[in-house]
Amino acid sequence: MNKKCLVTGGAGFIGTNLIKRLLKDKHTVFSFDNYIIGSKENHQNGCEYIDIDIRQNIENWFLKNIDVIFHLAALPRIGPSFDNPIETLEVNVNGTINVLEYASKNNIPVIYAGSSSFWGGTHKNPYTFTKWQGEELCKLYEQIYG
Repeated sequence: MNKKCLVTGGAGFIGTNLIKRLLKDKHTVFSFDNYIIGSKENHQNGCEYIDIDIRQNIENWFLKNIDVIFHLAALPRIGPSFDNPIETLEVNVNGTINVLEYASKNNIPVIYAGSSSFWGGTHKNPYTFTKWQGEELCKLYEQIYG
């Protein structure tokens, strides 16, 4: 069955490979990316790419009838998070809240990409902490909003 899929961070490495698979499986695919990490060179024919930052307010998001959101967008890597903890928090936590709000208001399931760095300790660096917070936010929204 063809689904309308939104991939946040779709121009990054993992997002690009997910989009390839979704397109191969004949799904309709949209990507949100602000191209801080991702690259337009990763664009796949058949996917509609939208240059948007997940930190933006959800009222600015205009997609309708999305069946599933694959939330991959994040500022990755431990090292850079030490130099930019505020931006890492803004993108990885506040951005995730925006995705979850959008999903909640539109009754869309979210598949969240966590991080294996979590197992090294949540309070060791800003990146791991923010990815753990994202997982906790997903649990919160699931429990409260289904």
